[in-house]
Amino acid sequence: MAFPEYKEFRKAVLTSQARQISNSFSKSSVIEFLQLPLQKMTQAEAIRLLLDRCLKRQSGRIYFVNAHTVVTSQRQPEFKRALTCADLLLPDGSGVLWGSRLLGRPIRFNLNGTDLIPALFGMEEAKELSVYLLGAKPGVAGEVARNLKQAYPNLRIVGLQHGYYEPNEKEAVLEKIRNAKPHILLVAMGVPMQELWIDENAKDLPGITCVGVGGLFDFLAKRVPRAPYAIRYVGLEWLWRLLVEPRRLWYRYTVGNFIFMGLIARRFWSMIRKEPFARQS
Repeated sequence: MAFPEYKEFRKAVLTSQARQISNSFSKSSVIEFLQLPLQKMTQAEAIRLLLDRCLKRQSGRIYFVNAHTVVTSQRQPEFKRALTCADLLLPDGSGVLWGSRLLGRPIRFNLNGTDLIPALFGMEEAKELSVYLLGAKPGVAGEVARNLKQAYPNLRIVGLQHGYYEPNEKEAVLEKIRNAKPHILLVAMGVPMQELWIDENAKDLPGITCVGVGGLFDFLAKRVPRAPYAIRYVGLEWLWRLLVEPRRLWYRYTVGNFIFMGLIARRFWSMIRKEPFARQS
């Protein structure tokens, strides 16, 4: 039995998703967005691609890019380098979709991990997947594992590890992951720590698809409530999260959003100056 949020999500998108699949003959492509190569695809395409990679035991680094990710990448060159070296960068959030439209290279589909990962686990073929959970505070991964097993009884969770281990324990953690041989490793350490961790260690985890999932564990453990679908539909999930966790997220969603809009405006102005009569679509 799936999570109520996932059931709600599937019900809400059923009609539009069917329309996407039946009407779309486009191949997935890469869109340059503020110097980051984002995938342009439907959710169904993203799920199928991720599932195929996992089942074929393709090593990989997969990250989700939202406004906060973009702003952070502008300030931290090493983080930006890690993003550009990813195997897949998936667009996450209304800010990225809005910005891409303004810049004339629209990304239509929000592929955030909070929806995509449960949708992946809900696939029939996902019963063949094995999953390792790494990150969050002590105890959270265990709660996630219990809830996932209740929602998806056939899903194999082969290991748990909180994200607060000591630096001298890293090799032992990597060895545990290698011995467990998961198809997919979900890393929930927040931006940019999770991407930097994956970038540094993915080479030592052959045959494992590593995915940075941010706050997904807190949602799946039901420690943080997800915004109602209506709020997500109109692109205001960021405001919900700010109201739920104001002390932790105020800077990201106030100052950070203004910085993001400034980056979009600067790129837009640059495009106008270079191509005053024609913008690439």
